[in-house]
Amino acid sequence: MTRSTSIHFFVILVSSVLAQAQTRPEWTHTQRNSIGSGYYSGIGVSVLSQDEADTRAFIEFSRNVEVNVKSVFQREVSEEGKEFSDATTISMQLISDVSLKGISITERYVDSAAHSFYALIQYRTAEYDSLVRWHIEREIVLMRLRNKMQEEKRMEDLRLQKALNQLDEEQKKEELRTNKVKLTIEEERRRLQEQEEELLRKVYGQFLDAAPPEKLITLRNGEVSNGESSLMINGGLSPLELKSALYAVHTGLFELGASAQLRGRKVDRQEAYLKLQVLPRVGEFSRTSIAIGAVQSVAVIADSGYDFKRSRYSLFIAGNVTLPKYYYSTFSFYADKRKAGIGVTSFPFFEQFRNHLGFVLEMTSIFDSQYRNERGNAFVVNAGLRLQASDTFITQLVFMEHKDLCLTLEFQF
Repeated sequence: MTRSTSIHFFVILVSSVLAQAQTRPEWTHTQRNSIGSGYYSGIGVSVLSQDEADTRAFIEFSRNVEVNVKSVFQREVSEEGKEFSDATTISMQLISDVSLKGISITERYVDSAAHSFYALIQYRTAEYDSLVRWHIEREIVLMRLRNKMQEEKRMEDLRLQKALNQLDEEQKKEELRTNKVKLTIEEERRRLQEQEEELLRKVYGQFLDAAPPEKLITLRNGEVSNGESSLMINGGLSPLELKSALYAVHTGLFELGASAQLRGRKVDRQEAYLKLQVLPRVGEFSRTSIAIGAVQSVAVIADSGYDFKRSRYSLFIAGNVTLPKYYYSTFSFYADKRKAGIGVTSFPFFEQFRNHLGFVLEMTSIFDSQYRNERGNAFVVNAGLRLQASDTFITQLVFMEHKDLCLTLEFQF
């Protein structure tokens, strides 16, 4: 290479470097303070993309103007008045948003050799301050509108809450009034109930305290003998003859009894039973007794003779309910596998005669034909008059089995 050629190559190289140095903007030299006073600026650099450089430029610009924008914002807000100032919150997000409103990239540059992207945002101070002030004034108008809407919503919520509180208070008052009325009604009901109970005790107390009848006519109920022993004799009046007899002993809740029924002068039926009273006269204004037990019996003895092997056995249940409201009556029932019956003993004149005068009605259905009368009636009705001379002596005058007028005497001792 000649000397002249070397000099020419050097000139070309220097010219190229100088040309490149002249085409690259001064502001891209970020290490230098290339932006003069009187400007707000932000420079973004990225080795990835121009978008990232733009974004960094916006961030840098916002950071540079943030303090000034915040100061202007607070001054403008305070000038609106203390009430507005107290009701307005200036967030950093709001300051950042206002800082960048109307702002765009001023200049971009790409360094192909270094594969770098540059972005510049640059505004004159006066120009930017005017722009920011306009946006702040616009934002304050929006704030005032939002504050007004929030205040109206708050007042509406207060009115609604006040209405709800008033409604709740009225409901509570109504509940108190309702509860007070309920309490008054309940107290009145209890008072009337107590008066009724007291009246019932006065009217029915003596009847309920007396021992209820322990049998109907031929059927015994859930009661046990009032005394330690009981003897009952039943005889016909026309003709005058002995028809049946019963003897029972009582201890605690148990009763053991035996009876015989005659036909003419011969024993025609024999019966023995053991009774346990499982519910003894319970109740305040009524009395209920229930008994269970077992019965052994032999029928048609007069025709076939007595043979214990022909005995029939059965469990039974019996009971009675005393209801003074129904003419001072005791309703009774009895059932075993031979027969079942119901009946009532009533003292309709109790106020005058106490339990000395009463009436008795008994209806019996007989399932076993051997225990029916000579007519073979499967259903019989007995009714009569009950006379109680004392607690230990009872007389019944009854019409039995649709044909006989009989007299029953019962002694308890």
